[in-house]
Amino acid sequence: MNRLPNLLAVWFGLLLAFGPTGCAVEPVKPQSPIPDARKTVKPSAESIPSSDTLNVGDRVRVVFSDIPTVVPPLEMQIPDGGELTLHLGHRFMFKGKRRDVLEQEIRDFYIDKGLYRIINVTIEVPPRQISVGGEVRSPGNYPHSGQLTVLKAIDMAGGFTEFSNRRKVKIIRDGKSIIVNCNKAVDDPEKYDKPIFPGDKVQVTRSIL
Repeated sequence: MNRLPNLLAVWFGLLLAFGPTGCAVEPVKPQSPIPDARKTVKPSAESIPSSDTLNVGDRVRVVFSDIPTVVPPLEMQIPDGGELTLHLGHRFMFKGKRRDVLEQEIRDFYIDKGLYRIINVTIEVPPRQISVGGEVRSPGNYPHSGQLTVLKAIDMAGGFTEFSNRRKVKIIRDGKSIIVNCNKAVDDPEKYDKPIFPGDKVQVTRSIL
C-alpha cells in the first residue's frame, strides 16, 4: 500500500520535468534581424573605378581663381614623365590621377605652403582623340577611351586593308615614331601590342608587295 504514493510522486515529477507532451521544452532562440537593404554599406568613392583619370598625352587647361593676382589659364599636354609645372614654378604629377583629387591636392599645396589663404583650382580636359590613318578601312579621328592599344585602335578604324604593311605600323607621338609589328602583336599582345595615348597618331603604311 505504500508503493502507490511513491508511484504517484514519481509520475508528478516526470510530468513537471517534461511537460504535458512528454518531451522537454526548448527555449525559443531569438532570430537574427533581417538585414535592411536600405542600410547596405555603399562602396567608397575611392573604390569605384573612374573614367576621369588623367593620362599621358591628355591636353589639360588649369585655371586658378579667387586669388589676388590674375593668373592666365595654363594649357599643356601631359608628357611621358607625367609631371607639369604650374603657377610659381611648382611641379605636380598629373599622370594616373583623377581630376577632382588632383584639384584638391594642388589647392592644399598652395594653402599649406602659405602662398595663399584662399585659392580654387579647376582642371579642364577637352575631348580625348586619336588619329588612325593610312591603310585602314575607315581612317579618321576616334575618341580615346579605356586601355587603348594599337590593335584596338586599328579595329576602331575598320581593320587593315589588303594593302597594309602590318609589320611596320607607326605610332606618332610628340613628333617621334614608334614602329609596331602587328603580326607579332596578335601572337603576343602583352609584349608587342603597344598602348595608345590621347593625341597619338596611328599610321598604317602600304605594303610594297
